[in-house]
Amino acid sequence: MVGKEPIFLKKGQNTSLKESKIQNSEKETGIIFNVEKFAYQDGPGIRTLVFLKGCPLNCLWCSNPESQNAYPELMYFENKCTFCGRCLEECPKDAIKMNVEKERVETNRETCENCGACTEVCLNDARVIKGDKITVKEIMNEIKKDDLFYRNTGGGVTITGGEPMMQPAFVYSILKRCNDLSIHTAIETSAYVRWPIFSKISETLDLLMIDIKHMDPEEHEKYTGVSNELILENIRKISEKPSIEKVIRIPIIPGINDDRENIKKTAKFVSEVGIETIELLPYHELGISKYKALGRGYEINSTPPDAEHLKKLKEIIDSHIPVVRFEGNLDKRIMQ
Repeated sequence: MVGKEPIFLKKGQNTSLKESKIQNSEKETGIIFNVEKFAYQDGPGIRTLVFLKGCPLNCLWCSNPESQNAYPELMYFENKCTFCGRCLEECPKDAIKMNVEKERVETNRETCENCGACTEVCLNDARVIKGDKITVKEIMNEIKKDDLFYRNTGGGVTITGGEPMMQPAFVYSILKRCNDLSIHTAIETSAYVRWPIFSKISETLDLLMIDIKHMDPEEHEKYTGVSNELILENIRKISEKPSIEKVIRIPIIPGINDDRENIKKTAKFVSEVGIETIELLPYHELGISKYKALGRGYEINSTPPDAEHLKKLKEIIDSHIPVVRFEGNLDKRIMQ
């Protein structure tokens, strides 16, 4: 039992997408929720990060919960709201109410259709829609603006999410165009995707970053909603492609996957498949406010790991893997 069906965008959509159906076209469209320019993490050099909507996993610690659903959705930031009432008047579904006693605006998420009408009259960006439909041509126009920075720093483009491979034709078309322009390409993925799609997209990559959340399949399903069987199998297969640089990333979530045994099992697995780099991603709390903005609860009670604990975990991995590092510029701070 693998869990949720990989490559699932909307209820009722045909998920029988095959490798042969992935076409390279600038007319392909996708749903994104952010484009970050001049990024210095998630790959070498100065990069453009393209964040795609939709993910088959539901990691309870996800720092970008707005990425999980594959459709545009409303976020309400109460701290920016002046309670002017404009949104109440504009909502066509009467889904917004003013709670005078609690001094807050409340949205009925069951009634709300994420149409965005309320966001158009909000003066303070307290109400925003996360998720925009965009063509490959449009996103490439943004990417090409920073070509000089890529070339001067060895940078490029990283596709992330969410799970980018949930929009395979869109992603493939972007990456192929980057290949044609000699722009370095990278992707961040859970690897929870059918192998023909994973294999096809990997042909366009210079760098592949794959998360391993937990080595125990039951624990993995408990905290992400899916088993890790397909993920580990895809890692075994992709490790046989020597032309792609590969990095395994481990989110370090205290109380969930940071015990010595799990870290050791992960390191041994990565070593056995011949991947030589592991990157540790320490848990942080920066995404918690986003859950409230989406009208959702935050289901775990964890705290960021301290430097000493992270050093000990690195020592465990060091005995199995040649290159072990921390995300971004954390190495210097943690290893002082």
